[in-house]
Amino acid sequence: MHTSDTVLMPRFILSRAAAAGIDPNRLAREAGMPTWLLADNKSRTPSDYYPRLWELLEREVGDPNTTLRMVGTYRVGELGLFDYLISTADTLGEGLAVVGPYVGAVSTNFRMDPGEQTETEATFDLHMINAEGRGRELAVQSSLGILVSRIRQVTGLPVNPVRMTFRQRAPQEHSAFVEHFGTTRLDFGAPVDSMTYRLTDFELPQVTADPMLAAVLRRYAASAPPPPPHATEWPDRVATELRRELRHGEPSLDQVARRLFTSPRTLQRRLADSGTTWRLEVDRARKRQSEMLGVTDDPHADAEQH
Repeated sequence: MHTSDTVLMPRFILSRAAAAGIDPNRLAREAGMPTWLLADNKSRTPSDYYPRLWELLEREVGDPNTTLRMVGTYRVGELGLFDYLISTADTLGEGLAVVGPYVGAVSTNFRMDPGEQTETEATFDLHMINAEGRGRELAVQSSLGILVSRIRQVTGLPVNPVRMTFRQRAPQEHSAFVEHFGTTRLDFGAPVDSMTYRLTDFELPQVTADPMLAAVLRRYAASAPPPPPHATEWPDRVATELRRELRHGEPSLDQVARRLFTSPRTLQRRLADSGTTWRLEVDRARKRQSEMLGVTDDPHADAEQH
């Protein structure tokens, strides 16, 4: 699957390389990235440049904690419209709700899905589509690291996650992770990359809130939507949520849309773009559940057996 990033993502890395005394043009060339791409803020680049640049920068600096130290200098606004859509919301929860629908504005290579939720905590799972090896590990570190830094800046408070999980193997030394993420509850070699916050944190007001600007930006974003996910992705994501919903009763379009950080109307449009509908996906989910339970929908089946 082809994925792309806003040019602001590789530019973020190259600006940190320059600050460290490393020639950013040389680093871009080593990554195979044409430097002319950096001249336009609206350019999109193939997603393989981003993890590759982090890997090259780590090698140049010679420090395995380079990425975490660099994302510690991130400032809200460096990722353009996406940052402002989040930061202008009234509360932290409203800001985070923007991540799902608009993450394509910065990258179609990442997806943030709601994970496990308890009465006091909520987990967000980060999925990366195209990347492997050390580059993937560093790209995940940077994405989660920037998200945590953004949360602190928009609230004006030292809000730390309750815990973090990483698919990567445990590093020999954890101090840079503890310092940046602000928690000692770090799980490496986990099935998924994730971050967990207290539900009460989502009620925090954002010091960057600007309701009037938020309304303008959301209208603009709606008129120029980010690149959509791959056509088969939305049905797959809906199917996952429907399996969860069916365990507890009748599936709800509103609930599934909320869990996917989008609106019911947008979700229905995404499904239509993929050649399906909400009702069809619900019927398919019920059929799959019945097959798993060994139950048939044929009302004559029992009679024919007798």
